[in-house]
Amino acid sequence: MSQFSHINLPLKNKLTFTANPVNVVPLPNGEILMNFASQPLITKLNANLEIVWEKIIQGQHANYVSSKLSASSDGRLIAIAGMTDMRILDAEGTMVLHTVEHESWGWFLGAACYFARDNKTIWYVLPGDKNETDQLQVMDAATFEVIASSPLLESQQYTYVFHATPDNDMILLEAAAGQEKTILMQLQLNDSVISLTALTQCDDVIMGNFAPSGKEFVMAPHYDGPLEIYSFPGIARIAEQEQEAIFDGSKDFPATEPDNINYNVFFVDDNNILVVSQFGRLLLLDRKDLRCKAEVRPEGIEFTAYNLDGNPTTNPDYIFDYSSNIINVMIVHDKLLLTTGDGQLRSYDLPV
Repeated sequence: MSQFSHINLPLKNKLTFTANPVNVVPLPNGEILMNFASQPLITKLNANLEIVWEKIIQGQHANYVSSKLSASSDGRLIAIAGMTDMRILDAEGTMVLHTVEHESWGWFLGAACYFARDNKTIWYVLPGDKNETDQLQVMDAATFEVIASSPLLESQQYTYVFHATPDNDMILLEAAAGQEKTILMQLQLNDSVISLTALTQCDDVIMGNFAPSGKEFVMAPHYDGPLEIYSFPGIARIAEQEQEAIFDGSKDFPATEPDNINYNVFFVDDNNILVVSQFGRLLLLDRKDLRCKAEVRPEGIEFTAYNLDGNPTTNPDYIFDYSSNIINVMIVHDKLLLTTGDGQLRSYDLPV
C-alpha cells in the first residue's frame, strides 16, 4: 500500500516565549489568553499572535501543578485556578474580584474553572481533605456566591477538565487518574441542584471535541484501544476504528516501535478528524470510514529519529521511534495552533 499523501500547511504567524505555554484560552474577536509553566505571567494576544498586554499575576507552580487559566466567553472575567486558591479577575487582569482558598492540590492534580455559556455561573472543583471527596461547586458569576455543591470522586486522585457541549444546559466533566483511568460525567444544574451522571460507556477513553454539527463527538484511546465516535445527546458509541487500521499504509516513518494515537483527536469539520500520533505526526481521517486520507505537514515542524537507548540516530537500521518538536495541538478560533519545544506558539489554517 502506498504511503499517505501530504497536506503542507504554510505558517501563518508565530511568537516565541521564554517558557512553554500551558493554557491557551479563546477570547472574543479572535484574541487569546495564555499562561506558562514556570512563570507567573499572563499574556493576551490578538488574532495575529501579537502581544496586546502582559501581566505578572502570581500563580503557584509546584508539585507539577501549574495554574490553570480560563475566561468567560464575553471576555469580561478571567479565572486562575492554582494549587491553593481560585481567583476571579477582571478582563484586564488588573483586579482580583474574588478569591476562594482551599486545601493544596497534590502532585499533577487540579482543575481549571469553567464559565457556563451564558456566563451566569462559574463551575470549579475543590480538592478533598483527607478522607473527604473532592467537591464540585457552582458560583454565581455576578455575586460570586456559591449556589450549588456536590461531592465528586475520592480525594486527590484526579485531574479534572470541563467540556462544553452543544446543549447549553449540559456540561461534561472528565476526570483522569494519571495514566490509570479516565471517567466522564454529565453535569446539569436544575433549581440550584447539581445533577451528575456517570457515563460509564466512556470509561478509559479521552475526550476530543464535538463535530460542528453537534450530533457527535470523538474520543481518543487511553492505551491500545480504538478511536471512538459517540452520538449526542444520546452518548452512544456509533463508530470506531482500530489504531492498526488508521496507521496502515504509512511508510514515511519506518521504525521498530509502531506509531499510535497520542491521546489527542479532533473534529476539524463534520467530515474530517485530526489525529495526533505518538511520533508527533498529524493524520487527517475521513469521518465516513475513519481511514487516513492524508498526513498534515505544518511548516517548521521537524522530526528526530531515536534508537532504543533514546539517543538520536540517522541509521535506519537502529531507529526505534521518532519525536517531533510539537508539544501541544489545539484548534482555536478555526485555526490550528501548535506549541513547540522551543517555546513557540505557531498558527496555521485548518487542513480542510
